[in-house]
Amino acid sequence: MTSKELILTYLQEHGGSRSVDIHAHLAEQGLKRESSMSALSKLVRAGEVIRARFRQDYICWLKNTNVVISPSEMRNRLSNANRRLNAMNSINVVFDECRANSQVYRMDQLLRSAREVRA
Repeated sequence: MTSKELILTYLQEHGGSRSVDIHAHLAEQGLKRESSMSALSKLVRAGEVIRARFRQDYICWLKNTNVVISPSEMRNRLSNANRRLNAMNSINVVFDECRANSQVYRMDQLLRSAREVRA
């Protein structure tokens, strides 16, 4: 499969996805990062993929020609795509690690649950 075909199938399977995740998927398939970046840029220029900047990354979707995306829908898609981050692909891995192992954070969680029960 070509890099364009791999990108299109990845986006069909995963929906909105970060460009970093797309490049990592193509690297797992044995392609170079430069070829995946070039193919993704060509797909964006051709209008097959929508790419929007969100903080320090880009989120990509397949373009559906039947649906016009409004700016508010774009913001919703960006925030939903960012919420799908987990500990494995999080940008702040160090902070996630500190939160998971911090005694102060655990105490804060305990106090929050006690306040919710009392309220």
